[in-house]
Amino acid sequence: MTTALTAEPNPIAVELSQEIESAHRAISQNKASLLSAIQTFDSLELANECGARTTAQFLIRRLGVSASTAHEYVSVAHRLAPFTYLQEHFSTGGINYSVVRLLLKYLTPENERELVELALRLGYHELEVALAGKQPQDNEDGEDDPDYYLRLHTRENGDVAFHGNLNAADGAAFIAALKLGEIGYCDLDTILEGLDTEADGEVDLARERAEGIEETLPARKTVSGYGLPVGRMLVQALMGIVHMARTRPRSTLTTPGAHVNILASPDGRGYMPNNAGAPSKAIANLLANANVRLSTVDSAGLILNTGRQTRLATAAQVNALMAMWGGQCAAPGCTHTRFIEIHHIEDWATGGLTDLANLLPLCSACHSLVTEGYLQTLKDDADIHFVYRDGTRYVSENYSMPRRRDGAVTMDECGGSFDD
Repeated sequence: MTTALTAEPNPIAVELSQEIESAHRAISQNKASLLSAIQTFDSLELANECGARTTAQFLIRRLGVSASTAHEYVSVAHRLAPFTYLQEHFSTGGINYSVVRLLLKYLTPENERELVELALRLGYHELEVALAGKQPQDNEDGEDDPDYYLRLHTRENGDVAFHGNLNAADGAAFIAALKLGEIGYCDLDTILEGLDTEADGEVDLARERAEGIEETLPARKTVSGYGLPVGRMLVQALMGIVHMARTRPRSTLTTPGAHVNILASPDGRGYMPNNAGAPSKAIANLLANANVRLSTVDSAGLILNTGRQTRLATAAQVNALMAMWGGQCAAPGCTHTRFIEIHHIEDWATGGLTDLANLLPLCSACHSLVTEGYLQTLKDDADIHFVYRDGTRYVSENYSMPRRRDGAVTMDECGGSFDD
C-alpha cells in the first residue's frame, strides 16, 4: 500500500542524520590518509627505525589494532596505490573503505574509471550486485582452486559432526534443498504419514535432539518462504531434507527460497541473484546439468506480467520479482531475504495493476515504513523513486539498483511537465 507523506520531517532526525553522514565522510577521508601513510612507510622500510620487524608489527603495537587488521591495512594500502582515480574519491570521502575493499577485487587499470564511477552512484550492496559475474583479479588464471569436500565424523558422545566446502552451483542447490527442508519440517505430521514404527522412533529421536537446546529468548515465527533458514532453523531444515528423503514425498513444495535462479543480462552476462560471487564456469555448469529457472532480463528489467483481475501476485511473478531484485528486499540498502511481502507501488484498491511494473518485493519491516508514511514509492515511467521522510531519495532507473538522487523528481511531482 502506498501512503502519502503528510507529516513534516523530524528536524532532530534530519540534523543527526546529516551529522552522521558528515562524520562518516570524515572517517573515510582520514582512513585514506592513514592508508597512504602506511603505504609510504612500508615502501621506505621504516619499521626497523621504529623498533618493529614489519609494518604490520609496528601497527599492532603503535595503534593497538589486531594482527588481522594490521595486515589488512598494509595489503589494502599497497593494492590501492596504483589506482589514482580511486584514491582521489577515497581521499575526499566520496567512497568509503568498505567500497574500496570491494572494488580492489575487480579493479584493473583499464576498468578503474568505469567501476569507480559505478561505485559513486550505487550503495555497497547494490554495487555487489552490479559486479556479479565479473572475474575477480586475485584469481584470474583459476590457480589455487579450492578443495570441495564434505566430511563427517562421530564424536565420543555419539553426535555426528560434519563440515564442508561446496562450489557455487552445488551450494545453490544445497540452499534450495534447505529451504524445502525447512518448509517440510514445519509440516512434519504430514511428512511422517505412513512411516514405519522403527523409522518413526529414529525420526522422533533426531527431532528431539535438534530441539533439545534450551531457548534463551521467547519463541517467535522463524519460517518464511523466502531466504535461507536462520539460526537453529538450519538444523530443522536439514532434518526436513532427511525426512523427505526417507519418506519420498511425491508432492513438490514451491517457495521462492527453494528455487535456483540464473539471470541473463542484455550484454550476455549470466549471474545468480542470490550469489553475486558465483563464477561464470559454475553458472555454465548449472545451465548444462542442473534443474534451474533461467530468466532473461530485458533492458527494462522486466520478465513477465499479469492482469488486473487478481490482487495477489502469482507464484511465477513472485519468483520473477525475487530474481529481478537479487532475492532480497528492493528498498535501498536493505538486504533482508526473509518475510518478503509484495507491495503495489500504485495501490491495487485505487486501480493499481498486479503487474511486475507495479510490484516490489519489500521485507515486512520496509513495507511497514511505507504503510506508516516514512517511505514513499513513486513510479515514473520505468523508474522507481524511493522517497524517505528525511529528504533522501533513491531512484531505480529501468529496474536497476537504486542510486541516491536527492534532487530528482517525478513527472507527476512537476505537474506533468519538466518544462520551465
